[in-house]
Amino acid sequence: MRSQFPQFHLKPIATISMRRRSVLLNAAAFGLGTAAWAQEAPSVRAPEVLNPYGSDWLAKGSGPLKFFGFKAYDATLWLPATGGGNFSFGRTFALDILYNTYVKASDINNTSLIEMSRISAATPGQVQSWSAFMTGMFVDVKSGDRLVGVHIPASGARFFLNGKLLGETADTAFSEAFFRIWLDPKARKPELRAALLGL
Repeated sequence: MRSQFPQFHLKPIATISMRRRSVLLNAAAFGLGTAAWAQEAPSVRAPEVLNPYGSDWLAKGSGPLKFFGFKAYDATLWLPATGGGNFSFGRTFALDILYNTYVKASDINNTSLIEMSRISAATPGQVQSWSAFMTGMFVDVKSGDRLVGVHIPASGARFFLNGKLLGETADTAFSEAFFRIWLDPKARKPELRAALLGL
């Protein structure tokens, strides 16, 4: 386990390699860079993979994340209609990400771990366990890929890529820490959180 996490240093996009550009785009996707949000109307249809978790879902909020003129992805927060569509970590919800660019699995893992460790009070053992889980689960994504993560209170989380189960965990601490990247008051970009929560 590395003693510290890698730092991202932003350079003008025209002067960096395609691989480095991928890293920067992923950093922006988690709110680590300068991002421009323009809130859009949410998608009208919930992903079919959510059907086992409820028959009626509402899009709480949605919007594209743009970085140096590139759109990294469109994100939507889905909530069950029961309960009035109120968000809480004590209720089931889903984060739906439609990618508009190529991102390596290792970049998703590293950036996620940085933010999870920053926001949550994780022990070294938890960080190591979370890193191993994400390394074994996440794969490279490309434009058009759709990643859906479902938070299930007291049960953990499940992740789907293009409608197929990618991985699951019963670790409830991981589930909360992961989704807090976008939804916690300490999220790197409060406007990202506001857009998803429809504030």
